[in-house]
Amino acid sequence: MTSKTLAVSLIALFGFLGAVTTFSTLSAQDAAEATAKPAEPSGRLPTYYGEIVTQDQRLKIYKIQSGYNTKIEQLEAEIKKLEEAMKKEMEAVLTQPQLERLKELAKEDELRRQKNEAAKKAAEKAAASAS
Repeated sequence: MTSKTLAVSLIALFGFLGAVTTFSTLSAQDAAEATAKPAEPSGRLPTYYGEIVTQDQRLKIYKIQSGYNTKIEQLEAEIKKLEEAMKKEMEAVLTQPQLERLKELAKEDELRRQKNEAAKKAAEKAAASAS
């Protein structure tokens, strides 16, 4: 390789590296700007509200929904914990043979549910192909 070819190759390589560095810097800046901007509140308005509220009212309603949704999620998590605790206590009342039978019944129900779902999908597919 001649020194002229080597010089041109090095210039091209440094130019490419500079472009990559600039691109990654811009990407990092774009990411920082995107995370710095607070997300505009959004949600879903109740039926007919969209026809009667102003943009300011819409944003206030979204903010109200956001606050309540957080509380609702916390309560739903608490309900789930209580239901699990209740299930454990109820199962503690059962004998070992009853627990085993309970598991068998649950397994049979799951298999029946899967079979029904497969039949439903097959019927839908047949109906779609018949159309």
